[in-house]
Amino acid sequence: MLAEAWEPELFKNNLFDMGYAWDGHHTMNKIAQGKESVAAWDAYMEKRTKDYETDDILMNFVDNHDENSWNGSIQERMGEASEIMMALSYLTPGMPLIYSGDEYGLDHRLKFFEKDSIPKVKGKNWEIFKKLGEIKVNNIALNGGKNKASYKKINTSSKDKVLAFEREKEGKKVIFIGNFSKESQEFTIEIEGEYKNLYSNVNFSIINEKN
Repeated sequence: MLAEAWEPELFKNNLFDMGYAWDGHHTMNKIAQGKESVAAWDAYMEKRTKDYETDDILMNFVDNHDENSWNGSIQERMGEASEIMMALSYLTPGMPLIYSGDEYGLDHRLKFFEKDSIPKVKGKNWEIFKKLGEIKVNNIALNGGKNKASYKKINTSSKDKVLAFEREKEGKKVIFIGNFSKESQEFTIEIEGEYKNLYSNVNFSIINEKN
């Protein structure tokens, strides 16, 4: 049962199973617009852990009917950061939302109280959401329900610009590494080993040069 709200008390006594991750959404908007840094996301995740119980489910979203109509499309609000924010909404603990039309690359504000139409031509966004859906469904380390996978921050030397975290469940791991700045970044990260990029299916290595 999904509450169109976010207050932690609504999850008590089995009232609702899931609520909207509004704080996370606002944080994503601000980071995409350059108003906040990765530190804001870390603070959000810390607060989220304190405010909600482990079996509470939050719905992560980059768009919904209120945001689209009153504040603009994904592209308007998030610009070049749109794709990485879509990925973040899928890899963060919880369940992702696809707002009507975003799978087709909705590029305008839908009328709120009047009939309007959405595009129906599959393009870039269709492939992005399809890939993200496959990654989430096929990896137990991205479980986001009552028995969700864990979330652990990974430190990098570019902590204000690069977000890194690990999701894990039953020995399976998925790692998110994302550059939230407009410039290329060179940085070190506190992991090493052999990995596969789930987005491109390319294998790569991370080597700790101190060893």
